[in-house]
Amino acid sequence: MGHKGPFVSAIAAVTLLVTACGDSAESAVVLKTTSTTTTTSTEADNVTSTSTTADTSTPAHTESTDAPAETGTTTAAPKAGQGASLTDGARISTLGLGPVYMGDTLAEVTEKIGVELVPDELGDETCRYYVAPGGPPGVRFMVAFDRIARVDIDDPSVITTRSGAGIGSTKSEIVGLFGDKIVPSPHPKTDGEYLTFVPEDEKDANLRIIFETNTDGIVVAFRTGQLPEVDFTQGCR
Repeated sequence: MGHKGPFVSAIAAVTLLVTACGDSAESAVVLKTTSTTTTTSTEADNVTSTSTTADTSTPAHTESTDAPAETGTTTAAPKAGQGASLTDGARISTLGLGPVYMGDTLAEVTEKIGVELVPDELGDETCRYYVAPGGPPGVRFMVAFDRIARVDIDDPSVITTRSGAGIGSTKSEIVGLFGDKIVPSPHPKTDGEYLTFVPEDEKDANLRIIFETNTDGIVVAFRTGQLPEVDFTQGCR
């Protein structure tokens, strides 16, 4: 399953906000295309929540007992060539995972994290999964036409969003963090649910984070990416 058409680019600026009490956001410019979303030199971990209390502290990855707050604080994004490593400390946003953004080419990812992604045997140039050797477990990158289109997080990964949502979170916790930005729907293959984070800004309309829950309402996997790839229920198959 994947894209069959050519890669056509069209440019649109996007500013995305990420929130979590004690966390801060960064800004990004996104180049949207028919099959990929390409980011430029500034990044945001832009998962937002329902709280109205601003947090302008330096970025932190600690959990909070309070609902995350919207913030306008910005910091410089990782730049190509700086050797940013991909670890369990990387955080998920609608833009990607840590220094790896939606729309990055495989060469750009190699330059950022210092190692080449290894392809899965299944798939083709329109859709194939890759992993980072020595990287955090449970992380797979979906690549469409040589560009990152989606990041899948599966057990036993401990990676979370900036606000702490991840595997093991409950439905009530997810809804508590993100409010009406979460759209629930039946899981297409189990008796669980999809809890889909939908950005409010129309310019971010092709970006999603989807949390998959089991019958007990516990998140067992989640993914971030662009449409239509983030909605593929069977991955690249």
